[in-house]
Amino acid sequence: MKKQMKVFSLLGWMLLCCFGLYAQNIKMTRIPSVPQLPVSALHRIFQDSEGYMWYGTVDGLCRDDGYQIKVFRSDFETPNLLNDNTVQCIAEADDGRIWFGTDHGAYILDKKGYSIVPLDTTHLSSSFIMSIWNSDGFMWVSKTGMLLKYDMKGTFVKSYPITNDDGFPSHVNGFCKTRQKDIWVTISNNGVARYDKTNDTFVIFKRSYLSYTVTSIIQDVKNDFFWLGTWAHGVVKFDPWASEEEMYKSSPLPVNSQGQQETRVLYLAQDEENGDLWFTTMSDLISMRYNKQTGTLEQMHPQNMLSPFNKMLNDIIRDKNGNIWVAAFDMPSFIISFVNKQPIEYSLDALRNRVGFNPAIMAVCDAGENYVWLSQERTGLCLYNLKSNDVSLFVDYPDIARVPLWAVKQMAPSQRKGNVWVIQENSSMLFELSHSGQSMRLDKKISLPSDSYSYFTKVYEDNNNLLWIGTDKGLIGYSLSEDTIRYSFPQLGYVSAILSDKKGGIWVSTLKDGVYKIKEDKVLKCWNEVKSVSCMDLSGDGNLWIGTTEGSVLLYDGVADTCEDYTIVCGLNGDAVNQIVADVYGHLWVSTNQRLIEYNPRNNAQDSYLTRDKSFLLDRFIPTTMCRMLDGKLAFGGIPGLCLFTPSDKLDKVGENVKTVITDVVVKDRSLLFQEPGTRLEKGITLTRNSNNIKFNFSSLDILNAKKIRYAYRMAGLEKEWSYTGIGENAVSYKHLPKGDYIFEVKATDKYGVWSQNVTSVRVTCLPAFYETWWAKMFYVLFGLSLILLWARYDIKRRNSKNEELYADSVELAKMRDYLRMPGNDKVKAEIEISDMEVVQLDELLLQKILKAVEDNISEPDFDVSILAEKVGMSRSSLTRKLKSITGLTPLEYIKKVKMKHAKILLEDRNKNVSDVSLFLGYFNRKHFTKCFKDEFGMTPSEYQKSIFDRVESVQNSGGNE
Repeated sequence: MKKQMKVFSLLGWMLLCCFGLYAQNIKMTRIPSVPQLPVSALHRIFQDSEGYMWYGTVDGLCRDDGYQIKVFRSDFETPNLLNDNTVQCIAEADDGRIWFGTDHGAYILDKKGYSIVPLDTTHLSSSFIMSIWNSDGFMWVSKTGMLLKYDMKGTFVKSYPITNDDGFPSHVNGFCKTRQKDIWVTISNNGVARYDKTNDTFVIFKRSYLSYTVTSIIQDVKNDFFWLGTWAHGVVKFDPWASEEEMYKSSPLPVNSQGQQETRVLYLAQDEENGDLWFTTMSDLISMRYNKQTGTLEQMHPQNMLSPFNKMLNDIIRDKNGNIWVAAFDMPSFIISFVNKQPIEYSLDALRNRVGFNPAIMAVCDAGENYVWLSQERTGLCLYNLKSNDVSLFVDYPDIARVPLWAVKQMAPSQRKGNVWVIQENSSMLFELSHSGQSMRLDKKISLPSDSYSYFTKVYEDNNNLLWIGTDKGLIGYSLSEDTIRYSFPQLGYVSAILSDKKGGIWVSTLKDGVYKIKEDKVLKCWNEVKSVSCMDLSGDGNLWIGTTEGSVLLYDGVADTCEDYTIVCGLNGDAVNQIVADVYGHLWVSTNQRLIEYNPRNNAQDSYLTRDKSFLLDRFIPTTMCRMLDGKLAFGGIPGLCLFTPSDKLDKVGENVKTVITDVVVKDRSLLFQEPGTRLEKGITLTRNSNNIKFNFSSLDILNAKKIRYAYRMAGLEKEWSYTGIGENAVSYKHLPKGDYIFEVKATDKYGVWSQNVTSVRVTCLPAFYETWWAKMFYVLFGLSLILLWARYDIKRRNSKNEELYADSVELAKMRDYLRMPGNDKVKAEIEISDMEVVQLDELLLQKILKAVEDNISEPDFDVSILAEKVGMSRSSLTRKLKSITGLTPLEYIKKVKMKHAKILLEDRNKNVSDVSLFLGYFNRKHFTKCFKDEFGMTPSEYQKSIFDRVESVQNSGGNE
């Protein structure tokens, strides 16, 4: 299986290599959820009306929402759920219930509660169920010798005997409901039959030609005739309304990957856009297109479509989006999608064969007429003919074999067509090379004095015969006509990019010192707010797009001197931006080591090419490998080859109003949909005070593009603003939800990142605790009144007693005052001052006690003034008055201040994130925690944590000298 998995990882590339021009619009993708399945081999694939994908396996029925697989089977958790876990067929009734057949019986799954009940145990309990279909208002179930008819509730209606000419039991293989509402079926060894609604019977159609088994039948998507999959003649055109001679028409048999003719067809599907037939055979996947002039099918793609060996493929279907899904037994099942402007991929086989390494392209430049200049890691400069697949190396030519061109990472086009400027890595020499056919020659060498720099970093030739050379310290303007330095800017910093605008201005970016605009010998503008600029490009409107090593994308308006951050809307996650290019449509192309993003700033639509999903050639983008081809294509290279991307307006025409489905709700680690029978989301969700932690899973059911989708969510009644998931994330949790009524809302983007306005909602009611109910409150009132009466009685007695004490104290106090007024009592006055110092010490002891009480309960979310007063043995009013006099803070302000000091300490730990610290300090609402922290320290927790880590890294990088 490991070997097969490796082979499959190359399928997409092999597909494109074999198909030629047509295949550039075909993309092959492994079904993403295959690793989650109980077994990788699939019998059946089915898509229901909501968009869920259902898979039949030997170990249960599986529901796929694009993120998680839910398996329905008999196991230790659900014993005796099914008589047999091998699922042979799947269908959907008009009411949305899923019908499925197994090796021993059929079942109905109700998606509203995900309960499963057996179907008609009288007729089907031990039967091998071959197929189930929904048509004509009934469900049809096929088993050996019989076709059974049921209403949508699962009530048996009628059975139809199915036999062959000899009277032996047969079975229905294929089933087709036409656009004219007619039903046609294929019967094993007995041809094609049509359902007679008037007589409620199946009538065998003329079959003089059919001396073989017919496996499947579909109606052509554009015509009224049918296509039959057969067991001897491949795919046959069937036109029941044609003359007898034209009724059945066979086509030339297709050729499989072994070069053999394919006669046995299993399952059929048809592409609606092109009308191509896709079908599985005994050993391969075949595609054929109907030729109206000849009336026959022609194979669209040559042999070796998938891989050079026989394959065991099963079911094949077309989904709602027109994608073709193929179930496989001996390899991972996969999806064939049809997309515009797929990248043209070059595996550079000649280079691989010549140097013995996998292509690792470090730099690229268009040389014209199908030639490209390439730099291969550990080999050096190459010239490659993309059309003929030929390659030559600089060492092949004695005149330049000793020129240092073995480690080239920077190239730039010359104004002389086909020529290229080349910089050897860490070198202060610059070379211009030209070519004649496959041969190359050195035209110019430039070596400049290195008084103020160490090596060249970039080169750019403008339209004025000036060569702008970037160095590790600054910029040089070199006149090619005069062969001398005309301009020098030695203090700009390490130059990372150079380009010119329409007015002849030169823009220069640096890694540490920002961006400059230069005209002749003057620096017109210096923008140094962003230090780590790695790349830049000018869009058609004259604005400057900037990429940074920190993973940011910025738009700088040089006229208004303003900057707008596009990092988040571009979907970046902190990976360094290696290249940034604005195409003719105003779209932005942003590359990182593992991803290429096409982004439309006008509607925030985007498309991504990910190296990790094996959907196209490259396993890695090399940071220095990008160029704009002469025909407008964009070339990005890396390992193991080169890809050409054609700019288009596809992102200008997007914006599907996708619907989001709530796929599961989990409360106290139990699924309400799958483990709590009777749950109906349309009726809302009720939570108790002890179960107010809830998790929502959701999906737009775009399974092929699930990794590109983002979701926005909020709990209306608790939150006003939308919160957002990361790309490919589909779950959100709420902890300690307060009592009340809420509406959970969620919406999604389409595959291009455009937000849908279709919001899915579910009502959530969090019941109060018993002590928060109305009868409990009534009890509190009565109990409180009783306490008030008792307290009033006690207080009257206390006041009388206190008055007596005050009277006695006043007598003593009068005596003391008289004594202090007498001459010679200075010692007594000093002792009174000392007692004032003791009061200060008592205040400090009280403050320590208050601090300890707060720190002991620092994680308690409900810790308030009343609890604090109780902990320190004071009344709430006395505590407030005393704490205010000592610290100037109210108790709540003091509690928050202590928590924020602890937050500051905790955030200095690299192993703790902001959410961990927030929860530890009793803040279950992260936004509230962030606000409190920012009010206290003037920055958010994330900003503080980043500043601490940056300072630590700076100290470490400087050797601990700071």
